[in-house]
Amino acid sequence: MNPATFSSPKKFLSAFAAAVLAWGSPAHCAPTRPAWSWADAWSEDGMGLVLLWLTAIFWVVTHVWTLLVVWAEARATRAVERGAEAEKESA
Repeated sequence: MNPATFSSPKKFLSAFAAAVLAWGSPAHCAPTRPAWSWADAWSEDGMGLVLLWLTAIFWVVTHVWTLLVVWAEARATRAVERGAEAEKESA
C-alpha cells in the first residue's frame, strides 16, 4: 500500500467525538428556555382584568367616534339643505 495515495482514517478524532457526544446529555442540543416570554406575561394574575379594560376602552372610543361622525354628517347635510332652501326662496 502506497502511503502517498491512501491514508487511514483518523481514528482519534472520531473516537473523541463519540465520547463527547455520549457524555453530553440530549438536552444540550435543545434551545434554552428564555428568562422572559410573552406567554408568561399574558398568563399572569390580573392580566384578564387588563385585557377587559383595554376592550372596554376600545369599545367606548369606537362608539363615541361613530356617533361623532354620524352627528357631523347629519349637521353638514342639514346645512346644505338649508342653503338650498334659501336659494329657492330668494329666486
